[in-house]
Amino acid sequence: MNNLSRKGLLMSALICGNLFIGGTTVFAEEIGDYQLDEMVVTATRTEESNIKVASVVSVITADDIKKKNILTITDALKEVAGIYDGRPGGMSDTANGIQMRGFGEADILVLYDGMPLNDGFNGKADWSVIAIDDVKKIEVLQGAASSLYGGHAVGGVINIIGKSPDKDHVHAYAKYGSDKTKKQGINLSKKLSDKWSMGLGYENKETDGHYKKLIYKYAYKAKDKPGNPDKIGTGAILNQHSNGRDMYILGNPGGGRSEDDTYNFKLQYKFNDAQSLTYRYTHDKYKYFATDPETFIKDSQGNKMFEGSVLLPNGKYLDFNEYDFTDYDGRRTTDRHALAYKDTANKIDFKLGVTNVKDFGYATGDDLAGQGGGYDTNYPNKTYKADFQKVWEGSKNNIVVGFDIEKGSMDYSQSYLEHWGDKDSANYLYYTMGGTNLVGAVFVQDAIKLSDVYSLDLGLRVDYYQKKDGYYNEHGKDNIERPTEKYTELSPKVAFRYMPDDDTTYYASYGHSFNPPTLYQLYRSNSSFEANPDLKPETTDTVEVGLKKQFSPKLYSSLSVYQAKSKDLIDYDYLDNGKKQYMNLSSVKRQGIELMLDYKMDDKFSTFANLTLQNATDDTTGSKLYSIPKQILKAGLKYNYGDVSAYIDGQYVSSRTYDGQISGKLYSDDAFFTADAGINYKFMKNATLSFAVNNIFDRDYWQWYKAAGRSWILGVDFDF
Repeated sequence: MNNLSRKGLLMSALICGNLFIGGTTVFAEEIGDYQLDEMVVTATRTEESNIKVASVVSVITADDIKKKNILTITDALKEVAGIYDGRPGGMSDTANGIQMRGFGEADILVLYDGMPLNDGFNGKADWSVIAIDDVKKIEVLQGAASSLYGGHAVGGVINIIGKSPDKDHVHAYAKYGSDKTKKQGINLSKKLSDKWSMGLGYENKETDGHYKKLIYKYAYKAKDKPGNPDKIGTGAILNQHSNGRDMYILGNPGGGRSEDDTYNFKLQYKFNDAQSLTYRYTHDKYKYFATDPETFIKDSQGNKMFEGSVLLPNGKYLDFNEYDFTDYDGRRTTDRHALAYKDTANKIDFKLGVTNVKDFGYATGDDLAGQGGGYDTNYPNKTYKADFQKVWEGSKNNIVVGFDIEKGSMDYSQSYLEHWGDKDSANYLYYTMGGTNLVGAVFVQDAIKLSDVYSLDLGLRVDYYQKKDGYYNEHGKDNIERPTEKYTELSPKVAFRYMPDDDTTYYASYGHSFNPPTLYQLYRSNSSFEANPDLKPETTDTVEVGLKKQFSPKLYSSLSVYQAKSKDLIDYDYLDNGKKQYMNLSSVKRQGIELMLDYKMDDKFSTFANLTLQNATDDTTGSKLYSIPKQILKAGLKYNYGDVSAYIDGQYVSSRTYDGQISGKLYSDDAFFTADAGINYKFMKNATLSFAVNNIFDRDYWQWYKAAGRSWILGVDFDF
């Protein structure tokens, strides 16, 4: 969709807003600030007051998202205690992910309207598939949750709940900021009758991104003679790699450009006030690539050079070519279908869905024009899921019973491209591999009221897991079929709660969780990797104690202390033949403390702060896991009065560099402190103007890649 079409779409939304909703102007539904007595569903699969559940649950509302000019879901999670956002590329970041309590994305179950966002390839979440304006609420459950949710739910669950289409509403918005960052879209919902309602949505996000990578050559690779005597330049910059080696910087591959278009359709039928059936469809097309590569090397005439030899100050030469300046040209196209039946009278929920990531991969090649040869790697995957639960509420027992069926498949291929800029120019298939996994599970949980102040939660889930249909096919060789494997995993959980009054909850819990190997880990096989279909699931035992306390109507605090011991963690190691293979190698112990504080000063000002102290060690070697920050501190001040709201937030994350690694250099993981601020002004009854600045102090640091410097974004929202 071109820019003119997008502008026309937004203008049409503004013009037809009153017509669409029947000629009457109404205000958007206001979702209030986070309240401690808010009902949450993720912790127990039933509605329960947040302060009463035996775990840490953080809530982010649509109003929070709107007031902070948030562009992505991971931006919305930055305030949450225990979460580290390791995605320095923001909207255009696909290589990195988030952590929760030291667990990576494959160990965090991410749900969107009940359907998993963890893909069938490597288990990481597909954040781009969600239009941020479609989000009603995000619940973040920290800690073991496999007793209710099965695999992936090791570090916790991020439950993203979409907006319902059952109100007449039009929302149109447009934002523009640094690095040509744009976000624009519309959301329309219409109550067609007493029974039927419908919603439509479109969101476009684009950015040129910042320059986050470097083109470099190690100094020790310099030669006495140039590889191309006719093309000699100068300008290489001597620097140091984070590993301590001297290197020469030749330039960078350009900004991290991304383009993302997301379409939503919703249709809801209400049988009566208690029973409803809702269908949701999402189509997302995302692509990322580098723009405007930069070279520091120039010839004697001052012309920029992307190939040749560079003369170094010591009289030696480093050879380079256009391939050094190319970057990945990636894409992902996703279709999601979700059907949800809800019966509040009989406490029944049933969800059925499919996520089809039908084009997922990247191309890379030899030249900047994309006309030379190259390679295309593609790993489409598909997930089917059915989830049913029934709740019985009694005076002494609240019982949840349900089943869960999930099937995932992945096909991985690598092809040679005649013109790497055209993925349809493939003329040689190197190899294909893939497989299927099938999970069937039943679960039960009983919240037992022992007395007026004591409660006991007992939960158990049984997962039957099967990996099958594994294959590997290399060009010119016979197809290799992988063996079928089966196993069963029991995931119990026990939680004890002491609630001396309505404002206080002490709790202690134990939970066993697991994560099966991804299809990529099971079946990866090529010239450098050998498949291992015998991989076992990773298992984790988590113990947690905590306190939640509402000291007054203005002051709330919580404290949690946890330890998680993981066994059979999967990583790769080298075989005798020189190839790598994923294996169950190590055991890891994670320990942490989380302290959270919310204080409402008066009707205008409120503040929050949370501190996470954590440590992770490899029990096999006794060494520290450096990728997990030991300290995370977050704090902020919010102002809300009349037509104006504003905020300022700060975040400190400790260093993740390993012993001997140099901070502030390429591929280091530095300690950093950043501050963000923003303001919103409602200048008309249906219109709000917003402005935000991120990384106010323009901190310079690395999160493996170069993190973004100071940036700004200006936006306008219209509600009808």
